[in-house]
Parts: sequence; structure tokens; C-alpha cells
Amino acid sequence: MKNYIFIFALLISACASSPFSGSNPFEHTELLLDSEEALDGLISDEDEGFPQELLQHAKAIVVFPNLVKAAVIAGARVGKGVVIVRSPKTGKWNPPAFIKSRQASWGIQAGIQEAELVLLVVTNKGLKQLFRTQYSLGEGPQIAIGPVGKTLDLNLDKLLHENDILAYSRVKGLFAGLSFDGTIISSDKHANYEYYQQAVSNRSLLIGKEGIKVPESGQAFLKRMNRH
Repeated sequence: MKNYIFIFALLISACASSPFSGSNPFEHTELLLDSEEALDGLISDEDEGFPQELLQHAKAIVVFPNLVKAAVIAGARVGKGVVIVRSPKTGKWNPPAFIKSRQASWGIQAGIQEAELVLLVVTNKGLKQLFRTQYSLGEGPQIAIGPVGKTLDLNLDKLLHENDILAYSRVKGLFAGLSFDGTIISSDKHANYEYYQQAVSNRSLLIGKEGIKVPESGQAFLKRMNRH
């Protein structure tokens, strides 16, 4: 009984320190900056990153800059992130939509793990997932888990033909690797409303629907992303 109480207390503590808690008026701008930093970090990381040329083939980018997982026997991973979709008309990125993820796991585990995760969506099949209110990373599109590494002889045609999503992460902590089993990603309606100051769906943002006023921090984020 004491073990169950300890596990419950740990998970509550993890959630209390997770990106889901607190009311910081600048948290959405900070999330955009953290996402950009995570993406830049993986581009510049020669061992665990990816070649910048892959961005030219990305139809969408999903970034979770600070996924947090806490576990003893029962585990939980939570995080907030952003997703942007490239406009097929202009080739530029549409306004960022806010998302959140959760993952539960069981087994003999110990420790706290923090991870940065970047998903490059390279096919229409993978892109369709993003327009759903909620979807599972463990089902549907084929995901290739990096790193690819810049020093490798990268066969882009083969890589893009065989996979829908390319996943890259940098992990800190006691857990080895990053599994997508049981990972659910859903739109963060509350974050979208707070940031854009209006009720707006992820779909409207991802397709670049006209009439949505993007805050200055969002415009600056998109400007820097378009430079990539």
C-alpha cells in the first residue's frame, strides 16, 4: 500500500512541475522560443541531429522541447509542444498551433527523464494525422526514429520513401531511448485561445485560415523558421 502511495505522490509531483501547471502569461511565447531552440539544437548536433536539408522536405514540424517522464513502477510522460505546417501555395509556414502529449507506461523503471523531441512530417499520410483533434504516434504513419547523423551517407530518397515521420530526440536522465508506444497527442484548445485571444482550432491554424491575428512573438517565430 505504501508503494502505491509513493508512486501516486511521484506522479502528482511530476505533473505539478510539468508544462501543464501554473498560469504564466508568457508561457506560450516561451514555448515557441524553447521549440525553436530545440530545433536549432538538433540541427547543430552532429551526433544526434539531422541534416538541415531535411527541412526542405518537411510538410510539417512538431516540437516538444521539454517532455518530462517520472516513474517508479508506473510511469507517465507529459509535455506541451507546437506544430507548424508548410503552406503548399507559398512554401512558408502557417501559424503555430499548440498541442499536448501524454504517455503511460508500466514496468520496472526508476528516475526522472527529460527529452526534446522533434518530428519531421514528410508525407501526406503523416500530415493527415495532424489535422485530427487527437491521434496516437504508435498507430498509423510509419515513424523512423533518429538519429540519422550528419556524417552518414544519407540516402534521402530511400529515407523519405519508406517513412512518413522522422523522429529525433535528445534525452537526459536514467531512461534509455524514447518509445512512442501509448503516446497520445491532442490539440491544446486552451493554449490556442489564450495565445490568439479567440477561439481557434488547430485545423484553422495549420491550413493558414485568413482572419487569425498572429501575435508579434508568433510572427517573429515564423520569420525565423522560414529562414531555415
